[in-house]
This record gives sequence, structure tokens and C-alpha cells, in this order.
Amino acid sequence: RFGFVLDVGGAVLMLFALQQAPLSVVQPIAGSGMAVLAVFSHAYLREELRRIEWLGVAVAALGTIGVGTIVTPTRDDDELRLRWAGLALLGIMIVMLAALELLVRAVHARGPVYDMAPRARALHELGTGVQGGLLFGLSAAASRTALVLSKQMTSPLCIPVGVGLSVLITAGGFFLQSRGLKDGRAVVVCTYAAISTIATGVLVGLIALSEPLPQTAPELLGWSLSLAAIVLGVILLVQRGVRSTGIPDAGVNKHAV
Repeated sequence: RFGFVLDVGGAVLMLFALQQAPLSVVQPIAGSGMAVLAVFSHAYLREELRRIEWLGVAVAALGTIGVGTIVTPTRDDDELRLRWAGLALLGIMIVMLAALELLVRAVHARGPVYDMAPRARALHELGTGVQGGLLFGLSAAASRTALVLSKQMTSPLCIPVGVGLSVLITAGGFFLQSRGLKDGRAVVVCTYAAISTIATGVLVGLIALSEPLPQTAPELLGWSLSLAAIVLGVILLVQRGVRSTGIPDAGVNKHAV
């Protein structure tokens, strides 16, 4: 029961964060939650962290600080120009989901995944992990879009519609990722999902929601390195997060609302 309360609280906080900051900032920061989980498990559960895990905490924390400090205000003048690009991006992601589904089904058609060659199993893990991550990122994007539309159109009805759509997309992400967790290596599936979630949030924020890149070359370089640091930190910590929670998908699905 307490875990459910925390899940609901996390979703509410995610909504508040998406209301206050661009999706391309919130999603990478949310993706670095593995670092918080690792520190919590060390401080309160008395679990030991290896050096590589402390390195992951430090790298993810530096990346989070970098992304948070280099953020620039959202531009409204590019919204119409980028609208078609946003639709094109959505189409590309739908095609990717369909192609990955065909890949996963083709692997399943050969028989049980655990009896297959390592290459076939790796393709199954890639397909299910990226599918789940795409939907988790789109879930957060749906919430952010609803909040932006609610402000622009002064219509509070946009929020419940967007949140409801977000919940449905998240449920789809759970379903798709669970296939990989059932038959493949949870660590690998969760890593693919976490990276896919971050990438989806950044791309949707920049392209579909007109969230600008940093204006100067040093800021752009720092922002890019910060994103890379978060992804690296997640890769170093995802195995720890999966082992600490005892639930294969708990460390990844917190990014979506």
C-alpha cells in the first residue's frame, strides 16, 4: 500500500515538473532516478555500493546538474513551424514501434526465447526494451502537451484528457516491456528502456513542442555532454537498481506519468 502511495505521489510530482519545465529537461532528469535509488539503498537499507556504482551516481548527478542549469526558455514563435515536424516524428516513432513488433514476433516464431541463440535473444531484448521506452517517453510527452494546451487554450479539460492518454500509453509500455523481462535479461531490457525513454523525451520536446537548444556553442556542448553523462550513469546503475528493487521494471517506469 505504501508503495502505491509513493507511485501516485511520484506521478503527481512528475506532472508538476512537466508544468514548470520543458520535457527535454524533465525526462533526462527523471531518467537519472537510478542514482537516487542507489544512494537511498546505501543510506537506509545498508546496502553496499561498488566503486563502479558510486561512479554511476556521480556521473548521473553531474549530468542532471548540467541539464538543469543550461536550460533555456521555451520559444513560442517556432510552434507553428515545428508542428509538421512533430507529426513526422510521431509517424516515425509509430513505424519504429511496428517494426520492432515485427522483429519481436519473428523471434517468438522460432520458439521459446530462452532456448534460442544469444543473437536472437539479444534482438528480442532490444525490441521489447526500446518499445517500452518509446511508450514511456510518449506518455510523459502526452502529459506535457496537455499542460501546454491547457495554458494556451485556457481550457482545464485538456489536462484530464492528456493524463488519461498518458496512463493508457504507460500501460502499453508496461505490457511491451514485460515480454522482454519475462524471457530475456532484465538488466539489458531495462537499460534499453531507460535510454529509449530519455531519447524519446528529448526528441519530442525539441521537435514537437518547440523547446529550444542552448543558444551558444559552449552551452550546447555542455548540454550534450550532460545528456551523455545521464545515459552513462543509467547504464552503470541500472543493474544495481534492478537488484535493489527486486522488481525488474520498477527502476524504469517511474519516468512516465
